[in-house]
Amino acid sequence: MKKRLRMKITTVRERTVKVPDALIRAHCPSCNLEVEMFTSAHAAKILQVSVAELSHLIAIGQVHTIETISGSLLVCKDSLLLR
Repeated sequence: MKKRLRMKITTVRERTVKVPDALIRAHCPSCNLEVEMFTSAHAAKILQVSVAELSHLIAIGQVHTIETISGSLLVCKDSLLLR
């Protein structure tokens, strides 16, 4: 007599979707709010400054940022408006 073996195979797919800069929402620890976030390049364009000048503003605390898991910075939209 043969025994039947029943197997269940589950697969998981991961999909990465590029989200436009203006649609990234995250918690800003400085504002303590969920706000829109921009990439550094996009934030520099909004302020009409170079990325180096934006880095200086970040260093002196005038612009709020968070670091993503991949190591890139996201800039808080609200802190750009306060400038």
